[in-house]
Amino acid sequence: MDCRVYVLVSGTVQGVFFRASAKKIADELHLTGWVRNLDDGRVEAIIEGEQEKVFKMIE
Repeated sequence: MDCRVYVLVSGTVQGVFFRASAKKIADELHLTGWVRNLDDGRVEAIIEGEQEKVFKMIE
């Protein structure tokens, strides 16, 4: 089953290669979407793909 989730991540996520790490994991799991920094220091993401793999990415 395919799904799409919207995720907001807070804490120390900018400046620590969070987006690059997320891209690497998403590529390994064959997921699509995007990740971007917000002005308030959080990171937001859309993750799309097979539900089991999306949940694994979130973990």
